[in-house]
Amino acid sequence: MTFARISSRVAGAVLGALLAVPFLTAQPAAAQSSIVIRDFVLTHGIYEREPVGTTETFASADERGYAFARIANDGSPTQVSFVWYYGDEMHASIDMNIGTSGGWRTWSSINLRPGNWRVKLQDASGAVIAERSFMVEHTGGASATSGMKDQSSNTPSSPSYGGWTGQHDGG
Repeated sequence: MTFARISSRVAGAVLGALLAVPFLTAQPAAAQSSIVIRDFVLTHGIYEREPVGTTETFASADERGYAFARIANDGSPTQVSFVWYYGDEMHASIDMNIGTSGGWRTWSSINLRPGNWRVKLQDASGAVIAERSFMVEHTGGASATSGMKDQSSNTPSSPSYGGWTGQHDGG
């Protein structure tokens, strides 16, 4: 092979690589989330759109467990999902709309049964933005919170999974 022929091949390869670079970098970047999680807690209930204490353990007599999120969203309205797991199996996925606000509050609840649980909060792209694990202990009798009424305007979202949700905008 002559020097001219090698130079021609190298020049062709370099030119081809340079032409490919704009196509590789011209791909749109993944959209960054405009939401910030201010608070993500587990609670025994919601009263006046706020969590009633926080916990990492529930009793089976509690009947329901709540995951509460306080979210700041300075971008366009978006969606988050509360994804509940019982052991390693997904139990329910509940989508919630999030408006533009510095203090959006939203929550989801689930019927409890003894065992290991976790709930993931995912953004619209499915990325996990917060996660909490908790235990439901088997107990007999009524719990301290079993008679408490939820004063929010929760509506059923996924009755087949026992999921209830509520969301409220606030400052």
